[in-house]
Amino acid sequence: MGNQNLEPNRRQVLTIAGGSAAALLLAATPGLAADGGLRGHMRALAGKVFYTTEQPGRWKGKAGGHAPLIKMDKDCNDVLIRSATKHPMSRAHHIVKHILLDGELNFVKEQVFDIDFDMPRARFELQGYRGRFFIVSMCNLHDNWINYADVA
Repeated sequence: MGNQNLEPNRRQVLTIAGGSAAALLLAATPGLAADGGLRGHMRALAGKVFYTTEQPGRWKGKAGGHAPLIKMDKDCNDVLIRSATKHPMSRAHHIVKHILLDGELNFVKEQVFDIDFDMPRARFELQGYRGRFFIVSMCNLHDNWINYADVA
């Protein structure tokens, strides 16, 4: 065998590092997840800091009354997002609000509920939005529950 240089050159190192960084970004960004679900850090926090139907954590059995349901209607560039939580409203136990987040988890809008008059249902109107969005349903006793949908 000849004397071969098995050490990678600078270009190979940068290519490998860049590919690894891109893979980590895709895994950690919910809006870029190939399988459409929560990925990376979001997946690690599900069931611990916030809850989903698939990851109810310590609130197992509570998803049906806490995870927000989402219905969406689109007309050209206008999008109407309706969210609802099947949850009774009493002073002792209620849904405080629904929060709309964009695909990068930035705050967009929220609707706070009045326990004396409101059911936990929100309407959010957006213009020209495309991509993933998240709805957070905040319960005063059972923490934050997240669901998501995509606007095509």
